[in-house]
Amino acid sequence: MRIFKILAICISLVTLHLSVPSSAVEFGQDATGDPNAVHIQGNTSGFLYSERIILTAAHVLNQLRIQPNGDTDGFVYGPGLADKTNAKKYKIIKAFIPKTYVSSDPTNRKQPIDDFAIIVINEDMPLNMKVKVATEEQMMRFAKEKSKVEMVGYGLQSGNQRNDPQEIRRAPHRLSGLLFSPEMMINHYNQYLIRPGFWKTIEWGVNSNQEAGTACSGDSGSGFFVEENSIRYYVGTAGNGVGNSNCKADGTYILSPGGAMSWFPAPYKFLDLIESAEKFVAEEKKREFAKAEEVRLAAELKARQEAEAKAKAEEEARARAEAELKAKQQAEAKAKAEEEARARAEAELKAKQQAEAKAKAEAEAKAKLEASKKKSTITCVKGKLTKKVKAIKPKCPKGYKKVIQSSNS
Repeated sequence: MRIFKILAICISLVTLHLSVPSSAVEFGQDATGDPNAVHIQGNTSGFLYSERIILTAAHVLNQLRIQPNGDTDGFVYGPGLADKTNAKKYKIIKAFIPKTYVSSDPTNRKQPIDDFAIIVINEDMPLNMKVKVATEEQMMRFAKEKSKVEMVGYGLQSGNQRNDPQEIRRAPHRLSGLLFSPEMMINHYNQYLIRPGFWKTIEWGVNSNQEAGTACSGDSGSGFFVEENSIRYYVGTAGNGVGNSNCKADGTYILSPGGAMSWFPAPYKFLDLIESAEKFVAEEKKREFAKAEEVRLAAELKARQEAEAKAKAEEEARARAEAELKAKQQAEAKAKAEEEARARAEAELKAKQQAEAKAKAEAEAKAKLEASKKKSTITCVKGKLTKKVKAIKPKCPKGYKKVIQSSNS
């Protein structure tokens, strides 16, 4: 028994560095397509709680440009993605951190406390699995019944990935273990002697082994959960651990006799913080709706104005077309009337000229006829003899010559 304790102490010394935040799943199973595991910028993980809320560890926010007041330019990829080279990025717009959070500082023997955080993204992310925060009663039952606890993270999967992380193409991996209550954690630490000396507060934990997978760097922020009746009950956030090699760069692996232990604060402690995040999301959606409504109304107004302008332009064009048609018809009618008037005038003139010519011809004919019927007198002479001849066509007698001719009155 003494030899076993000495071995456990040696192992604890080797693995003590894991009492600082450790965060993929060494020896775990591929979990591509998991509905809740998200990859956060900076090679860390998160758990999709609702369409816009992601639960994670507070210390991972140090890897992003996220301040406690929520200012950020970080982003998150959608759940369950393996190759994220061309994947959509969801912008992080707000972070919520417990006021009780204390960052780990092993050098000054400072224990991390309430290492939990919430980040909010700018638009809905697909959520295909219902999630609830486990109550204290449920967590006690899960621990007592040794319910299967799972965690899916985007961290390293072997030591050789430390030199070539390739996180943009790294698939999520799953580990499984058993939930330990704070009392069970104390018993575990007393039995295996791997409790870090500067720990003062014992929290909840998940115990895992090589067969089921253990956490590595990059898994911080992943969610531990128990799935029952198609609901995932969230029991804690991966962020701190002890008892495994944490994907050593040389590929060697050492595991505590009691298995690897991840520890975390109970999430039901942060229901008020989650409610604050939910209220923030509700206000954001309300603001977005108002803005969308404003845009919609502006678009409708613009469309109505454009339609009215188009209708007015069409009416004006129709009026112009009608006016042009009317003017054209009037011009054509006028031209036709003028042509008809000119034709009538020419016909009347021609008829008049013809009538005048006819009258003149008739007059001349009549005159000629009358003239042809009129008797005239001529004077005829023969030597000293003179003789007058009166007839319609008078002629001098034989031997006489015509001197003068006059008409009868």
